This record gives sequence, structure tokens and C-alpha cells, in this order.
Amino acid sequence: MDVPCARSATEGRRPVLRIWFDADNAPHVPVMRPVAAEFSRMGHEVFFTARDRSSTCELLDLYGLSYIRAGGRSVKGGAGKVVSTLLRSLDLAESVRGRSPSISFGHGSRSLPVASALLRIPSVTMFDYEWVNPSIFNRLCRTILLPEAVGTDTAREAGIDTRKTRFFPGLKEELYLSDHEFSDMPREISVLTGGAPYVLLRPPAVTAHYHNPESERIFHALLENLSKRDLPIVFVPRSGDDPLTGAARRAGAVVPGRVLDGPELVWNALLVAGGGGTMTREAAVLGVPSVSFFMGRPGRVDEHLASLGRLVTLRDTQSALALDPVSFERLPRLVNPGLPAVVADLILDRSACGLR
Repeated sequence: MDVPCARSATEGRRPVLRIWFDADNAPHVPVMRPVAAEFSRMGHEVFFTARDRSSTCELLDLYGLSYIRAGGRSVKGGAGKVVSTLLRSLDLAESVRGRSPSISFGHGSRSLPVASALLRIPSVTMFDYEWVNPSIFNRLCRTILLPEAVGTDTAREAGIDTRKTRFFPGLKEELYLSDHEFSDMPREISVLTGGAPYVLLRPPAVTAHYHNPESERIFHALLENLSKRDLPIVFVPRSGDDPLTGAARRAGAVVPGRVLDGPELVWNALLVAGGGGTMTREAAVLGVPSVSFFMGRPGRVDEHLASLGRLVTLRDTQSALALDPVSFERLPRLVNPGLPAVVADLILDRSACGLR
């Protein structure tokens, strides 16, 4: 599907596109922010839609990004999630119809490709955990962006349509961490921890289709271990009703009362431990000691970070009980400063609409 231009190119002038970003979950916001800034620098128009769950809208507010709110929490269960996806697709299409977007971009948003098909515009998705059901992306997306660490063979084994895949160098976290400037511990963090070194703890995604209950047992063993040490624990729930928040509070962990800047939380931590996902990879990229207790099928990105000595995986409760947070050393940061421009080019497919 070709990219429709927002207006025809004039002589010596590049056509302007309206690029639609859909933030379906909180970790997508920092990923999209530098890519949107790159498009704006190129002279294109950008706008956001956001799903009202897991602090997504609060993060957009924190970064000063305007957005259209569309859809909220999904209904539990396989059938409920399908219905929620379809309903949000209709909501998205209706919400942006008057803006005449040229192309859409999401990070694993399943509603966006459907909404884009309804509007007859091309849609591009990105994700970095390959063991998901890719059917909707294979069928409806023009392009599927994956980190080079995944590779063609693994993508094919995961059922991803490799005719549509494009690989970008590095990791998605490098999009926004490479040029992030950190300072001393921000006050909003120091008031939580008394300014002391702390362990940042992220629970497993207990409602995800890939969830393995063993990760919860490791989580509770790790909590037991950490509660006996003279270190503050900062617990960042996955949602306002995260079922593991109560256990964290009972173990003495502090829970931020509002959305904080995730990279700052990671950078200032002594150690980051999580049940998989973006936060442990952010720590690995920044060189902060990073421990994962994700017990689903390992993804190639995590395997790559482990091979670099940047990510340690806990496989059982005994390992969690024996973990010593102060025994790790920080490593140099990974940087990839040109990545936003690379991803922007991959989204547009420079042959489209006469772009050069």
C-alpha cells in the first residue's frame, strides 16, 4: 500500500506526511518520542493516540505530548481481548478520520493495523519480543520492524512474515537512552528512598498470554530476600490494580504515588530486577546491574544482552534468595545516537511518495 501524501510536493520541496503514532502501552511512549521528533525535524506532521491504561496517558503528559485518548483496559480472557481490540480499532478509526493520516506507527498495538486498514492507510509496527502471535501484523501491516538481534531465522521460526520484516541496528531502548542526559538523583526519587541506593523492582506481567506462574514464585522469593537487607525497594507496578502491589508493600517496598521518569529511576538504581520487559533492558543498555526473572520463552534480545554480560536471569527461587544486590558492578552505556533517523527511514520506506 502506497503512502498517501498530506499534500503534493512542490518543485524542490519534499511532500509533507501526517504520521500517526499510537501509544498502546506506557513503555511505547519513550520509544516513539524521539522518532516523532525526527519526523518533525524532517518537516512532517505527527500526532498521537493513546490507550488509557498503565500510565500511558500520564507519561505523554509528563513529556508534554498532546494526544487523542482512545480505548482503555481490555477485557480479561482470550475472547474478551479480541473484542477489546476490535472495539478500540473502531474507536481509533473514528477518532482520527478527520486528520487524514498518511501512515501509522505502533509498537505492537493490535488495534492500530485494523484501524489503519479501515482507513485504507499503510501501518508499520515494531516489537522486540518475537514469541507473540504475529497473525494480525502479518496480514495488515506493510512493514514489521525488529531488532537485528532477532534475525531472519528466528523471526521465521516465530511465524513472522519475513517478507515484511526490516531489521534495525541496536535495541529499541537505544532510541531514547543514547542521548539522555542524567544528573544527580532527582528530588522525586530521593524523597522515596531517603537519597540512599535502592533496588528497583518490576513485577511480572501476570495477565500476559506468555506469563509463567514460576515468575511469581521467584518474585516472592526475591522480595523475601530484599526485605531482609538494609536497602530501599522501589516497586513500579504494571497497572494501578497490579495484584502484586500488596505483597510488595508488605515487604516494605515504596510505591511511587505518581508517574516518574522511567530512565531516571533506572539510572539511579543500585540494581534493577524485573519479570521481563523494557525496564530490565533499559538497565542493561545503561550499564546498570540488571536481573530478569522472566520465565516465558526467552527472546533473542535478552539472550543478546546476557551474552554481553549485561543481563542476569534468575531461573529458580534459590537463585532469588541468594542474590546479593551489592555484588554487581556497573558497565559503560551502550549508545546508538543515529537510531531515530534510521527507524524514521524504515517507517517511511523512502521510495514511498517520492521521498529521498
